[in-house]
Amino acid sequence: MNSRTLRAAAVRVLGVPAVTLATCIVAAGAASASPGIQFREQCGYLGWGEYRHCDGGTGSRVDLDVEDVWGNLYRYCVGPGTTDLQPVIRWRVTGAWWNGGVGCYPGFEGPA
Repeated sequence: MNSRTLRAAAVRVLGVPAVTLATCIVAAGAASASPGIQFREQCGYLGWGEYRHCDGGTGSRVDLDVEDVWGNLYRYCVGPGTTDLQPVIRWRVTGAWWNGGVGCYPGFEGPA
């Protein structure tokens, strides 16, 4: 094999993976720069005393039943977005769910 044939064979063998890698890098860069790709956050009780109310842009407020580690229930009104329920309720919050109430004044409402 002469040097020209050897060089041509090396370019064919090494050139295809290099072109493929370059194509993948360009495609990944374009996909990550796309502003239309967004991850949706979870709605409801998120754990660690946080509740996320997804209102769809209406600005509604909802009434929650919040349970502590001892099984006690409390009422808490939340507006759109994420609310930390833990600072008001003395014992560790273990769960929260919508009890059907709407249009309340945001904040702690007391025992259920």
